[in-house]
Amino acid sequence: MVTDDSDRVRQPRERPALRRDAAENRTRMLAAAGRAFAEHGLAAGMEDIARLAGVGPATLYRRFPTKDLLVSELVAAFYDKLVVLADEASEQPPGTGLELFLRAVGQHIATSRGFLPRTWGEFARPEQERRLRELTTGLLVEAQQAGLVNDQLTLTDVGMIVWGMRGVIETTGSIAPDAWQRHLDLVMAGLRAERVTFSQPPLNTRQMDRVVTRG
Repeated sequence: MVTDDSDRVRQPRERPALRRDAAENRTRMLAAAGRAFAEHGLAAGMEDIARLAGVGPATLYRRFPTKDLLVSELVAAFYDKLVVLADEASEQPPGTGLELFLRAVGQHIATSRGFLPRTWGEFARPEQERRLRELTTGLLVEAQQAGLVNDQLTLTDVGMIVWGMRGVIETTGSIAPDAWQRHLDLVMAGLRAERVTFSQPPLNTRQMDRVVTRG
C-alpha cells in the first residue's frame, strides 16, 4: 500500500514560525510588564501592559491569566539573569569579579525595582539560589585570596550588602536613581580595610534563609 507523505512533510513547516512568534510575544510582554511596573509599581494594569507590548489584552491574559503569574515570571527571569551575571563575573581576572558582580547586581535591581518581591531572595527557585550561592562564594574566596577584601567577610555579609543596595534603590527611586553606586563605593572601601572590629557576628545561613522566607 502506498501512502501519501505530502501532508506530513508540509504541516511541520509552519510550526517553528508559530513557536518563534509565541516566544517573541512572550518576551515582548515580559519587557512591557517590566517597564510598566518600573513606572507605576504593581498598580500597573494588565491592559496597560498589553498596550505597551503591542498585543491585545486577550493575548496577554491567555499567556498570563493573572498579574501574579506575570510577576512570578518576571522574578524568575530576574534571578536567571543574576546567575548569568555571576557566571560572567567568575570569568574575570581573579579577585576582581566580586565587585564587578555587585555593581552588575545593583544595576539589575535598579532596572527591575518595580516588580521585585519585598525580601531579597524571595521567590527564587531552589536551583537558582543554590547556583547563586555557589558562584558568589567562589567570587568571595577569590577576592579574599587576592587581598582585595578582608578575610572576615562572609557569604551572608555579601547578601546584606545586596539588601543595603536594594534599600537605597527603593528609597531614592527615580529621584536619585544612581545613588546606590555611591553607597556601594562606601561599602567597598570598608571591605578593603585589612581589619575591621565588628559589633556583631555575621548572620549564619539559617538566619538568612529565615529572613528570606519570612517575607
